[in-house]
Amino acid sequence: MKWIKRISLGVLSALLLAVLALLLTGHDQVLYGVGKTYLIGKTKPDIDDMPLFDVREIPADHPEPWPLSSRYGTRELPEQWRAQFDSLETTSYLIIHRDSLLFERYYRDGSDTMHTNSFSMAKSFTAILVGKALDEGFITSLDQPVCDFIPEYCEGLSAGLTVRHLLSMTSGIPFGESYSSPFGYMAKAYYGKDLAGVTLKYKASVAPGTLWAYEGGNTVLLSMILERSTGRSVSQYFFEKIWSCIGAESSAYWNLDRKGGMEKAYSGVYATSRDFARIGKLWINDGVWGNDTLVSPSFVAASLMPVGLSDAEGDRCTWYGLHWWLGSHRGMPLYACRGLRGQYIICIPEKDLVIVRTGHMQCTKREKHMPVDMYWYVDAALDIIP
Repeated sequence: MKWIKRISLGVLSALLLAVLALLLTGHDQVLYGVGKTYLIGKTKPDIDDMPLFDVREIPADHPEPWPLSSRYGTRELPEQWRAQFDSLETTSYLIIHRDSLLFERYYRDGSDTMHTNSFSMAKSFTAILVGKALDEGFITSLDQPVCDFIPEYCEGLSAGLTVRHLLSMTSGIPFGESYSSPFGYMAKAYYGKDLAGVTLKYKASVAPGTLWAYEGGNTVLLSMILERSTGRSVSQYFFEKIWSCIGAESSAYWNLDRKGGMEKAYSGVYATSRDFARIGKLWINDGVWGNDTLVSPSFVAASLMPVGLSDAEGDRCTWYGLHWWLGSHRGMPLYACRGLRGQYIICIPEKDLVIVRTGHMQCTKREKHMPVDMYWYVDAALDIIP
């Protein structure tokens, strides 16, 4: 029995030393991450993780339920799509056609009241706020230096960094976008307690405006610019200028790095699928909602222009604008907000069509730089609309 006790003490000592090493080396995010994933049966963040984090509420103070299409309730999802939707654990699928709710279905654990993690769709929401800040004069132009807001970026290559570089993912800052490394930037950003401190450690390693690379840290810097220029938290500004103006039926919630802290602007807006659709409809309407221009049409147009710079593989980036994904399908242009695990707001202006899909998985295969399942949801919608 003594050897069992010795082994147990040895294992416990090793665990304590490992914990101490993580704390001393500034990798406490590993401990928080394990507690929010493996210890609850997950291997990575999931769409229903809101109870695990501190959040800031974005109230719905002027709810306007979607008008129902005259064909609402008469359309069914064609059989050919049902197995494919289920294979990726889809939780919701909605179609807004010509300003009305035409189709909605909820699967597995989904419902019309479920608050789903947006993941990186939040990047597009942050970009919308940048457009609003431009309209209101808090930011003078897309080419204003980041140094004007964040003095840590006034030296070296970072001194040439502009708001446009952050929006277009051409900052030249190598944050790293790995979702598997427990020691990388994304793990520190999602599970750590000091998002600003972690982010400000990274500086440009290549000249801004020369290379396209998708980096969530760019969005965090944009959120810092928004906070410092407007004097409001990102959630408060989003509530005042967008959420309270587009008829949201339910409060949304933005994931924070700690209680009372800053929003994870690159991820973590929790909302219902019906309300996510409003973001797509706002952009299809060129930033106009009802009789109010919430974001200038010129910024909407700019956000949908391809970056045009090459990525690390030498491919010219035609698939990304200013924090919006761009593409085409069946000869029609489309643009989208995209999030980890297959959260999508897909806009097809030619059809006046907004599609929302949420779920637990997405395809790993890419076609024209988009997950192939995104095209499934477009094809299904085109089969459903009259």
